[in-house]
Amino acid sequence: MEKQRKITLAILIMLVLISIIAVVDISTRVEKKRSIQTGMGMMAAGPGIAIVRIDGPIELTGPGGFMGKPSGAEAVVKRLADIEKDGNIKAVVLRINSPGGTVAATQEIYQKILSLRKKNIIVVASMGDIAASGGYYIASACSYIVANYGTITGSIGVIAYSPNLKNLMDKFGIKMNVIKSGKYKDILATHRDMSSEERALIQQMIDLSYHKFVKDIALGRNMNQNDIYPVADGRVMSAETALEHKLIDQLGTFDEAINKAKELAGLDADAPVYEEHLSPFNEIFSSMNSFFSGRLFESRFADTTHRIEYRYMQ
Repeated sequence: MEKQRKITLAILIMLVLISIIAVVDISTRVEKKRSIQTGMGMMAAGPGIAIVRIDGPIELTGPGGFMGKPSGAEAVVKRLADIEKDGNIKAVVLRINSPGGTVAATQEIYQKILSLRKKNIIVVASMGDIAASGGYYIASACSYIVANYGTITGSIGVIAYSPNLKNLMDKFGIKMNVIKSGKYKDILATHRDMSSEERALIQQMIDLSYHKFVKDIALGRNMNQNDIYPVADGRVMSAETALEHKLIDQLGTFDEAINKAKELAGLDADAPVYEEHLSPFNEIFSSMNSFFSGRLFESRFADTTHRIEYRYMQ
């Protein structure tokens, strides 16, 4: 009985907190709306540029989705799609701080950036601490790339990995019962050695994704593929080295990337910059969703060993 009372009390406290946050959120939105109408300038209006941020590993869906809201690469693609329809947005600065991620998620963002460029929307990449592998793949689709002097980039390549725990399992006498429909169904299994045939199958998939990577870089950067292959061996590099190999266009900061986007789009220096607004109401539920769903644990540990990825392995 006491336990039930505590649960009820916890639910009531949660509902009160939600109500308070909702009221604050509504008040904030009303205040912002007033600022636009009176010209006081909390949010600017008119032709300008939009900021889109890509932080952390790139996956189709990530932690933080609430009530069907997309997250991960799906959220990035949706934001880019919304920008594509907004007549006020003349350019985008894509702030990238990512070691890369899954092949499909990376390619979806890449293709959406190309779609914006076809609509004559300038897309400038601004690289943060790291924009490697899939992070660079996405940047290569942009009209122009600005990297910080301290940025780690490159790592052009594809990887799949799985631990071999056979000796450890043998030591403790652990056996796996496997019933499968075909001899390759448990490919990359951790309880046994990989056969030469299995390795050849995985290598074929890796090679196809790798050549697609180089081909898409060449398309986005307007380069010859043969000029990319010599440095497309998985190596990471400094921004200065990337500039020497024409993988980026300029060394500079986030602010310099914003100024470059305005310049390329023919906008005034004081043109507005639109950041994505996430309300406090959505932020708290996104955090709760990440905590209770266990997605953080899943994506960092359980799912990372059986995927083919454009990722810089640290």
